[in-house]
Amino acid sequence: MIRLETQDILNISMKQIATIFKMKPLELRFVTDFQGEKYLLTNDKLHLNNQQYWAKVMECVFVDHVRPVLMCEVLYFLRNEFLESDIKLCFSYDYAEDGNDAATATAEISFNDSADLQPSEIAELIDFALTLQDKQWFHELTTKYKQLTA
Repeated sequence: MIRLETQDILNISMKQIATIFKMKPLELRFVTDFQGEKYLLTNDKLHLNNQQYWAKVMECVFVDHVRPVLMCEVLYFLRNEFLESDIKLCFSYDYAEDGNDAATATAEISFNDSADLQPSEIAELIDFALTLQDKQWFHELTTKYKQLTA
């Protein structure tokens, strides 16, 4: 699993926006005005995740205009960087008096990279591991084979 923090997400978003729109943004800034989402406030903090797919989370500043950036777009940008991944995205906004409307973003990216193999396919790979004299792979494969045939 890969964990991205605010700056990583901003960097990826800037890169993807420049590629997709063929214009380099001057700035990405967090949106802190969530009038319609005040029901999501918990202890002066607002947390948005994948379920708030259509929430406007940032603004992208170009030379001649400003465009909104939605949660679904940030997910799209991350998926372009990390193909075939599951992404849990979270934007948090601190509305407490000492929080200065601070905004942070985090993303947890996981990959489903385990292949579903039949026992006969694993047996072939065991033979291949023996040929390569790869002890670790041999032990992993034999353990998997025993689990499937037990």
